[in-house]
This record gives sequence, structure tokens and C-alpha cells, in this order.
Amino acid sequence: MKKILGVFLPAILIGVLAGCATGNKEETAADMQSVGIAITGDAHADALDATGYDSEMAIYSAVYEPLVTFGEKGDYQPGLAESWEISEDGKTYTFHLQDGIKFSDGSDFDAEAVKFTIERAKNKNTTTTLQTLLNLEKVDVIDSTTVTLHFNKVSNQVLAELCATRPLRIMSPNAVKNGQVDGTFQEAIGTGPFTIRTSTDEEVTMDPNPYYDHEHPLHYRVVFKTITDGSSRSLALRSGEVDIAGGTLGQIMDNDVQSLADSDEFATYQFTGTMSHFLAFNPDNTTLTSDIRKGIDLAIDKESLSNHDIKGLFQSSVQYVTDTNQISVPYDVDEAKKIFENAGYQMNDNGFYEKDGQVLSFDLVIQTVEFPEWKEQAEVIENNLKQAGVKVTINTLDSESYYDVLWTSKAFDMILYRTYTDALLPYNFLNSLFYNTADSHGVLANDDQLSTLLDTYAAAASEEEQQRIFDTIFAEISAETLAIPIDYKDETFVTTNKIKEFVFSGLSDAPIDYQQLVVK
Repeated sequence: MKKILGVFLPAILIGVLAGCATGNKEETAADMQSVGIAITGDAHADALDATGYDSEMAIYSAVYEPLVTFGEKGDYQPGLAESWEISEDGKTYTFHLQDGIKFSDGSDFDAEAVKFTIERAKNKNTTTTLQTLLNLEKVDVIDSTTVTLHFNKVSNQVLAELCATRPLRIMSPNAVKNGQVDGTFQEAIGTGPFTIRTSTDEEVTMDPNPYYDHEHPLHYRVVFKTITDGSSRSLALRSGEVDIAGGTLGQIMDNDVQSLADSDEFATYQFTGTMSHFLAFNPDNTTLTSDIRKGIDLAIDKESLSNHDIKGLFQSSVQYVTDTNQISVPYDVDEAKKIFENAGYQMNDNGFYEKDGQVLSFDLVIQTVEFPEWKEQAEVIENNLKQAGVKVTINTLDSESYYDVLWTSKAFDMILYRTYTDALLPYNFLNSLFYNTADSHGVLANDDQLSTLLDTYAAAASEEEQQRIFDTIFAEISAETLAIPIDYKDETFVTTNKIKEFVFSGLSDAPIDYQQLVVK
């Protein structure tokens, strides 16, 4: 058995083809190794437009590459752009592109393709909160390898948004009808390691892109297989149906990981991640006041939910998090009860608090397709809150219904959710879910002070000022108990013996470094 414990690594692409397996460029399709990868949702590869959100997250990075790659805590590294400059006022970004890169159809990657992609993304995503699109004034092509983005206000999230998995990875204009910004999507054409060969909703086969890395293609193909159940993903590893599973590709239960790790037929890899899981509240539920939320926080034993020391909503690997600007909340059932009683609740004969004939009772919505561990964690929370006199009813939904409840119907009191990851933390995540617009409150909060702080941050050009603002933002989240962290997620993967070496890309939503992956 090989068990490897890793650390968080920035995704710097090394110009050496370390990921090649057996064979050479003349290797036939019949001889080529296939690597099976478990994913949780239907792939929808026929809709793999780099500027959209219509396909399974995991497959974008197999076809498309970013201008900028994610480095630890905002230390961004070159991608398709080899360097860049930002104006002092934070409104102009000039990117110098790699020369000699080709798309998978043999056409040139150049500044016109960057302009096309960004303008298409802005055209498609009319309700976006991304600064790169929302604040974009124009895109100027200076020459074939130089492009400048102009914004109408300070835009300090551009690098973070450009390295995300979607919707700003670069695609060829040839991917759409007539190469028009608003043209109908036809096929996925990127500069990444693979091209789509065949696809159904359940399985996508991708062959090496012959033009990848200056015509140094990889020597294996990948097959993404949709497996919606965590236990079934473990079984698929054992049967050889897939060779890689875990992380945000598709979580495996901890007990299954340990069982697989005990076998000589598998290897396990663990890397520090950036994602947190947390308990969130419906801001329309008037019972869930700041005090009641604080009582719930005190009543949850986080040591029984996580192997990590939970200290604030965000992991220490997230930008702006320091040793001192987040706090731990102790497990204190007696203090939780005092808070409920001070709010006017009294214990009834059934062991639950009630006021004015209404039991202190909430539903808790979860899904287990992407996060199978939530079932057990929800049951722990249910039992913890029962001991504190709060009744919880767990509502387990399929993935589609879960996201409909979160984003559309809002039919929940409490819900387990995940933070975003990597470069989209913490600002884009908070801005997406906790920010009050002129028309409505946030999805998971109604806090004007937090919204004002997020606006102030978005206009801050200096790193020192940005840090000071986030110190205050973290304090506000804690003071108002806007979310209760229950777990910090490592990136844990299991591979079969077909994989000689697995390297984490450093990006949770696109975790496989295909160039460094070594296949036997």
C-alpha cells in the first residue's frame, strides 16, 4: 500500500511533460490507457461552453485553461498569460500572452480569443456578480499576444475570477456558430489537455488534445463517469470501473477511504483544502434571530463533527484569514439554554423549548449526492440541539431539489452548505450568498453592515486596506452568527494502482493536474 500525505501546492505548470505514461506520439487509440474518473452529476458535455455554467464542474479543466492560475492565499501564477500589469487605480489590467499556443482544432490562441471569451461571458451572464464582467468597460487587443481589460471602477477580484473553473477560461471563437460573441455553442474547443470524443449524461470520453503544450499531447485518455452515491463510488474503485475518486470530484465516506487505504490495490492522497461546510439560516425566518442563532452555535459540539479545530467560517488557507481574526465558539449547552430562556422560551413536557404555543423547531435541509457525510453530521446536529431543547427535522433531498430549495423556493429553515473554494474565497462567496442588493436581501443573510463592508472592500485597491476590511467582515460574521462552521474539508483522493502518481492542481474545483499525472 502507498499512502501519501501532501500539502497545499500552487498550480504552477512546469514546462516538462512529467505526466506522460507509456507510449509515444504514434501510440494508437487502441493501445492508449484510459483513466476513469468518478464525478457526482450528469456531465452535460454537449453544453461545455467555457463561458457558461451548464456542465459538470469537474470537466471544464480537462478542456479549457485559464489566463491565470491559483496560488496559495492569492499568490497568482502565470497560465495562458505569462505576465500582467495592473494600473495604480485598479481599473486597467494588461495581459501578455504565451506565444505559439494552439486550440484543439489547430487554430491559434491569441488576444482575439481572449477578447471573444470575455465578451461572450459578459453577454451570457447578465445577472453575474463577478467584477470582471459586471465592471467591464471594454477589451482592447493591442497585438496578438497583448490584451487590455478596462473597468469602470476598481476591480480587485479580476485575477481571482480569471483562474476559476468557469466562466472565464479561454475558448476558441470557432466553438460557436460564425465565431460571434452571441453565436450558438457548437463544440468545446480549448487549449487544455483533452478533447471530447463521445458523451452521454452518464459518461464522457476525452482523447488527448494533439496540440496541447506546444504539440506535446498526453498519452492517456480520460473517461468521466457519473456516480451519484458515495458508497457506489467506492465500489467503482474496487471494481476498476474508475481509477480516481474523491475531493470535489465526488466525496468518498471517511470509513470507505480508510478501508481502501488498507488495501495494497489503492493509494490515498490528502492535501489541505480551502472549503468549509457550514450550517446556514433562512433570513426570512423571523424566529432565527441573532440570539437564537448564537444559542444554536453554542449547542453544537463541533469536535464530534470534524477532525479539525474549527475556528471561524473559513480555513486558515483562505486569503485574509489570520491567527487572530476568527474565533472558536465553545460547546456550551447550558449557556445555549440561558439564551433561549432569555428570549422568552420555556421548556415543555416533551423536552423542547416553546413560546406562545410554538415549539422552537426547525427543519434542516441536506443532500448526500455530493456530500454523503452530511447525513451523519445532520444527525449529530439534530441530537445536539435536542439536548438543548431545540427540535430539528432533517429533510434529505436529491441534488436538483436541494439547489432549487437553496436558490429558488427558499423552503428551508436551516441548510447545510459549502463555501466556494480557492480564489473565490472569501469575497466572491460572501458577495454571492450574503450580500443585500437594492432589490432583496442575501440568499443566506440579511445584514446591512456586512453588505456595506463588502462594498467597501470591492472599492479598495491596496492590500493593507483590503486586509483591514476583512478583519471587520470576519468579526461581523461571528458577532451575528451568520453561519456556523461544522467542518473544514481536506482534499482526499483515492486512486487505483493504474495511477503511479497523483498530483493535486491546487484548485479544488479542478483538482487533477493532468500534466503531472503519471499513468502506468
